[in-house]
Amino acid sequence: MAGRTSNRLLHSDKREVWAVRSVPIVFAVIATSSCVTLSAEEGPTYCRDIAPLLINNCVTCHRPGEVAPFSLLTYKNVRKHGRLIAEIVKSKIMPPWRPVAGYGEFLGERRLKEEQVALIQKWVQAGMPEGDRKELPEPPKFSSGWHLGNPDIVFTMPEPYQLPAEGADVLLNLVIPLELPAGKFIRAVEFRPSNRRIVHHAVLGMDRTGSGRTRDKSDGRPGFPQASLAGVLLPGNLGIWTPGWEPVPLPDGFAFPWPKGTDLILQLHLSPSGKPESEQSTVGIYLTDQPPSNFMIDIYLEDLRIDIPPGEKAYRTRDSVTLPAEVDVVGLYPHMHRLGKEVKVTARFPDGTEKILLWINDWNFNWQMYYQNVKPVRLPPNTELVMECIHDNSAENPNNPSIIPQRVEWGDQTHNEMAVVIAQVVPVNKSEGSMLWTMESDRESEKGKEREKARTRGKSTSGITLGSMRATKPLSRRRRRERFLFCRHQLTAFAAIHGEATRRHCARLKSSRVTIQTA
Repeated sequence: MAGRTSNRLLHSDKREVWAVRSVPIVFAVIATSSCVTLSAEEGPTYCRDIAPLLINNCVTCHRPGEVAPFSLLTYKNVRKHGRLIAEIVKSKIMPPWRPVAGYGEFLGERRLKEEQVALIQKWVQAGMPEGDRKELPEPPKFSSGWHLGNPDIVFTMPEPYQLPAEGADVLLNLVIPLELPAGKFIRAVEFRPSNRRIVHHAVLGMDRTGSGRTRDKSDGRPGFPQASLAGVLLPGNLGIWTPGWEPVPLPDGFAFPWPKGTDLILQLHLSPSGKPESEQSTVGIYLTDQPPSNFMIDIYLEDLRIDIPPGEKAYRTRDSVTLPAEVDVVGLYPHMHRLGKEVKVTARFPDGTEKILLWINDWNFNWQMYYQNVKPVRLPPNTELVMECIHDNSAENPNNPSIIPQRVEWGDQTHNEMAVVIAQVVPVNKSEGSMLWTMESDRESEKGKEREKARTRGKSTSGITLGSMRATKPLSRRRRRERFLFCRHQLTAFAAIHGEATRRHCARLKSSRVTIQTA
C-alpha cells in the first residue's frame, strides 16, 4: 500500500521481491477426491497420473496471461519445475490455503491429501517419466480468461493509467455508467487487473447522487483521485478484490438489484513498484433473472488503535460486536498487511460456550481470500463476534517491508498495518434486518471519529482502505442519508418481490426518523 520514497523502503522492495515472487512461483494445487492407486510394480507417469492432477487443480492460474509466472500445460514445463513443485507441496507452502483445518468448512478448500503429495514425490524421485502420450487427458478449455465464464457486461478502462516509478500510492475512482436490462439482477462480479504487480486492491461501489460523474468530467481525464470510495460499497464479495482473490458468485437465493440511474464506481489502489508501470483494468458483471429471496449485511470488525514498536513479535489487535439478532454467517473476509501473522474469528455464545469460525495462523498478504462457509453458521441473538489478530514487526519476519524494523501505525499504506474482518451475515428473521443495519451505521460513525483522532495524533496517513471503507471523519449528514437510502433501497426491492409482511416492515422503515450524528 505504500509509496516508496526512501532508500529504506526501496531496499525493502528488493527484499520483498524475493518474498513475494518466490511464493507465487509455486503452483496452486487444490485437493480432489480422486487418487490414483498404483501397483507395486508400476510408478507414476506424467501422462497418466500427474497431468490430470495439474489440469484439474493448477492450470487455472498456471497458464499464459494469468497470475502464475509460468505455465504447467505441457510436460516440458512441468518437468522443468518438477523438483520445486515436489518440495513446495511437501512443505505445504502450496496450495495457497491458509485456514487451519478443523476451524470452519469453506467452499473451494485447497488441501492436498497425503497420498497426492506422495504421488508427486514418487514421480519426481523416479526421474519424472512422461509415460504413454495416449493416456494424456484432453487439454483444458478456458473461456476468454474469465474464471466464471463469459460475463454479461464487460467494462475496460478506456485508456491505461500511467503510474510513476516512485511516490505515494494512488487511489483512483473511475465512474462506470451502468444500466441493467429490465428484470435482471447482479449475481457476481469479476475484476481483472492488467498489471498485478501494482494493483494493491480494487473496490466496487454504487453512486446514486451523480457526484462522481460530475467530478470525473472536471479535468477531461478518466477518473479522479479520492482516498474514500466515491459511493457506497457493494454488498458482500461483489465489492472487493485483493491479491489471491477468486471471484465467488452470491449464494443461491441472493442477487443484487441495481437502481435505475446509478453509476458503478471502481476504485483502484495502485502502489509504485520502483519503475514506471501502467494499468488498464477490466470488470465483468454476471446477471441473473432470479430475484433475491433474502439480503446480506456486512458486519465490520476493525481495530484502529495500532501502534507496533520495532522488534515486537506478537503485537495483538482486537475488536468485537454483540449481535442483537439471530443471524447466519455466510462468509468471512480477513485483511491485514505484511506484518500480519495470525487472525482468529470466534463466536462467543450467550451460554458461555465458544466456536472458532476462522483461524489463520500463517497469514500471507499475497493470498487474501473471501471464505464462504459450505453451510451458513447460525448464531443466536446476543452472540459476541470477536476478531483477534497478531502482528510480527521483528527482523525475523520475512514479510516485513522494512529490513530494519520501524514503528508501524494504523494506515492504508503497505508500510502501515491494519486488522479487519468483514463478516457477511443474513438475518434469520428478515424483519430484523433494519436492526442490524442501524447497529452497523452507529458503529460506522464511531469508527469515523476514531480515525479522525488517529490522524490528529499523527498515527496514520489520510485515506481509506479495504478494511476501513468508511468515512475518515464522522459521517456527514449527506453520507448518512445516502447510506440510509441504500439500506432502504434493498428492503424496498425485497418487499416488491416478497409479500405484504415485508412490505409493511419496509413502510415502517421509510417513515422512521433517522438520528444524524454530526461532528
